[in-house]
Amino acid sequence: MNLTNATVVGFFSLPSPSLAEVSPEAYNNAMREAPKGAGACQHCGTGIMHHVVIRLEDNSTAFIGRDCAERVGSERVCRCVRERLTAEQLAAREAKAEARREVWQAEREREESALRERLAIRFESVRDIVESLEALGTEFHSSLASQLRVGSLSDRQAQYAVKGILGRYSKRVAEQWDALYERCTTE
Repeated sequence: MNLTNATVVGFFSLPSPSLAEVSPEAYNNAMREAPKGAGACQHCGTGIMHHVVIRLEDNSTAFIGRDCAERVGSERVCRCVRERLTAEQLAAREAKAEARREVWQAEREREESALRERLAIRFESVRDIVESLEALGTEFHSSLASQLRVGSLSDRQAQYAVKGILGRYSKRVAEQWDALYERCTTE
């Protein structure tokens, strides 16, 4: 029996012998309802209680044990057995997961696009400050410029940035200082 192209179509278990001790009638009814060929693995012949129902390439149905299914079946059969899902259920689960992944990916791309757009607008509004800080040529001022590209600066950082561009605060540059400071600290 070749199980490499088999598909899992179901699972079932024979009733427990302990049911026969408690209710022989219920046990006998359950055994009568068991499909023909149940009770032994149709691959290796070992007696089994828990069956994996598979459909073979020739469209026939067979009952095999979990061990045989995992040992000689395809990776797909093994996943079905491990997760106790039919091939159809597994395919539905995977399709649902793929749909969620696509929605997540689309949302992520939309968020990244919005972020790039927001950062471009942000950069345009502070381009002169960023370029002035980068022109100073120090690593410190370049780091302030990099941070200013993506967001506002803290109070202390904004003071260093404006001081780097205008020099010390004085009455002569007070209005410029305040305007630059405001732009550095505003999101």
